[in-house]
Amino acid sequence: MIIPTIRWPIRALPVIMQAGRYPLDEHNYETTCRHVTHALHLHEYGGEIRMGQLRLILRPGDVTVSKSHVCTQYNLPNAGHHWCIHFYPVKVHGPVSLLPWYIRAASHRGYLADRMAEIARLHNQSRQPIAQARAALLLQDLLIWIAALTAETPRARRSDVAIDKLIALLEERFAERWTVPQLAAAVGMTPDHMAHCFRQRLGQTIPRYLLQRRIVHVRQLLEITDLPINRIAARVGRPDAQHFNKQFRRLTGLSPSAARLASGR
Repeated sequence: MIIPTIRWPIRALPVIMQAGRYPLDEHNYETTCRHVTHALHLHEYGGEIRMGQLRLILRPGDVTVSKSHVCTQYNLPNAGHHWCIHFYPVKVHGPVSLLPWYIRAASHRGYLADRMAEIARLHNQSRQPIAQARAALLLQDLLIWIAALTAETPRARRSDVAIDKLIALLEERFAERWTVPQLAAAVGMTPDHMAHCFRQRLGQTIPRYLLQRRIVHVRQLLEITDLPINRIAARVGRPDAQHFNKQFRRLTGLSPSAARLASGR
């Protein structure tokens, strides 16, 4: 199957129309969406999607970049949510990247969700020009990352496959109290080589990645539940709530209680 692409300038500052995590409950292709914007989606559900003449089976962690003015329809067996960023097309000048309409990226699901959540936070929580510029820069960086990811050779090295497995493991079981030797044994690498390859791929250490993933989940629990802070900390593998509060504040600038108040809970 040939996946169409969108030509997107390497040097661009996207203009975001909307960004966030939204529910979707569509059956039998009943609703047709046709936007003036491009739309980047990280799908958290399974089902089917039609994008113009392209028909695809969706799995959780799949990414689509729907082109402006192209009709999109869904057929989902169960309602779900997706991260979505709508951004306006721009005139193409100079070097370009190619954004695929579809990419299977489950091993990068946590990374993508983190980046899209940060873009949405900047875009929605402040209308200050600096915050809007930061959101646009982060989106441009993410689009180029997606283009580079899909442009890589399909014959991955063994270490690439192992790191893909590691990312998927951390995404699904981020609440467990892993040690580096345990993770290395799980993916068949030495601890030092695994740590080096992971940092080379994602630009951060494994403990830092795990902490960020846990904090993203904590933010969601703070926003959608009334669970006490100590129970939320325990759910992400940090039973010492006081220590986790310090980590949360250091990374976000807010205490968990302040973050809950800011979310309107």
